[in-house]
Amino acid sequence: MTKPHLILGNARYSSWSMRPYLVLERAGIEYTAEFHPLRTDKFREEVRKVSPFGLVPALMLGDETISDSLAISEWAAEKVPSLWPKDEVARGMARMLAGQMHAGFQPIRRELPMDLGRDHKPRKALSDEVFAEIARMKIGWGMALHRSGGPFLFGDWSIADAFYTPVASRFRTFAIELEPEFQDYCDLLLAQPEFLKWEAMAADEDWVIEDYLPPDEA
Repeated sequence: MTKPHLILGNARYSSWSMRPYLVLERAGIEYTAEFHPLRTDKFREEVRKVSPFGLVPALMLGDETISDSLAISEWAAEKVPSLWPKDEVARGMARMLAGQMHAGFQPIRRELPMDLGRDHKPRKALSDEVFAEIARMKIGWGMALHRSGGPFLFGDWSIADAFYTPVASRFRTFAIELEPEFQDYCDLLLAQPEFLKWEAMAADEDWVIEDYLPPDEA
């Protein structure tokens, strides 16, 4: 039987790609993978051949494709249920937090883009919207951590943690100050072996998006 094949964007920049990679790695599911540089004609050409929406990540399963980070993660959880919390209430809450990250927090995405090649360099200015969204995110994190006792959002690592790992990298990249409880959580996410493998792949890439940030913010 052909192994699932995961199509991804740059490890350095693609937060959407990182999430299902972390999930499949943690689940121990065997798969193959290929990376494509974002914002190139080759990327658009190659990804549209396999992804119905022309987006990454895309998981090829024989002749069929799942093209969405949360959907891929849910596919993995069908095979490895422990990717979600065992308790049904905690499981619902974990899906809630993953869903919030999947669909929301647009100011954070816009003003704090993931870039694993840039480290601890604050932006000159951030909008009030970003700080409001960070505060809202911390409410969700605090609710989960206080309920579970940590160290991950729902005790053991789950898909919800995979969805916030790119956020932890963004906060590190742009030197966002956090309360100790939340800094400890972010540090834990960035110390996981799956993320460290991803980070090493990003360091080995030679694809650079020159206009990823405005010149005065680079």
